[in-house]
Amino acid sequence: MQNKQSNLKYISKNLQASYRQFFDEFSTAAEVVVPLLPQMPTFQLTLFLTQAQAKHYPIMLQMQPSLTETHPYNIHGRLKTLASGQLVLVNHDRQLTHIIDADQIRYLKRI
Repeated sequence: MQNKQSNLKYISKNLQASYRQFFDEFSTAAEVVVPLLPQMPTFQLTLFLTQAQAKHYPIMLQMQPSLTETHPYNIHGRLKTLASGQLVLVNHDRQLTHIIDADQIRYLKRI
């Protein structure tokens, strides 16, 4: 009787470990690290932001890590300015809108 209980505990522990390992592999998102682009000078960023907004160019911005991010990340869309002067990047394909702080932009590229 004692032997059957220990076997049952052993099987139960193995099953729990396998189950946990199986779902850990699916639940952890693959971390995508974007290539680090050089920090653009402020005057160049200002010029390119003005051109992108005036000519409605689709652009890619590489942003500095924020409070929730651990590495730079890329966002895509078209640049607009709100009445308050706040920059907004709108991506109609993915139906996303990003409020942009110009100080957090590392790199700007026309797509």
